[in-house]
Amino acid sequence: MKLPAVLCLSVLTLALVPTVTVFASSSPAPALVQGGGKLGTAMEELGGAVKALSERIKKGEALEEGLPDVWKVQRAVIDAKSELPETITALTDEKAKKKAALAYREQMQELMRSLLDVEMGLASGDAKKADKALRAADNLKSAGHSQFRKQGGK
Repeated sequence: MKLPAVLCLSVLTLALVPTVTVFASSSPAPALVQGGGKLGTAMEELGGAVKALSERIKKGEALEEGLPDVWKVQRAVIDAKSELPETITALTDEKAKKKAALAYREQMQELMRSLLDVEMGLASGDAKKADKALRAADNLKSAGHSQFRKQGGK
C-alpha cells in the first residue's frame, strides 16, 4: 500500500472511531424521573461545580483554570435537560404536561446560556462578567427549583 493511502486510512480511522463509539454507547431513552438517576446526579454536579466556580471568581485568580468546572456544569445541564422532573411526569393532563415540559426545557436553555457567559468570562479573565453570569445562572437554578421541584423534596 502506498504511503498516501495509509495516511488517508489512518486519518479516516481516527475520525470515525470516536463517532462510532458514541453511537455504540448511546443508551435508550432516559427515565424521566427526578430525585435519583441521571437528573438527581446532574443536579448534584451542578450545585457542587457552581460553588467551586463561585469561590474561584471571588478570588479572581487564574480564572481560566475554572473552565473544566464550567464545562462540568454545562454537561450536567445537558443531562438534566434530557429528563423531566417528577413534578412534570406525574401530571395526568397531557396538555399541562406538555406545557410544563416546554417551560422546563426553556428554563434549562436559559441556564445554559448563562453558563456559556460564565465560560466566556473565565476564558477572557473577566471576573465581573463571570460573576454576573454565574449569579444569573444561580437565580435560574433557584427559580427552577421553586417551579419544578416537589415541596420539601430533592
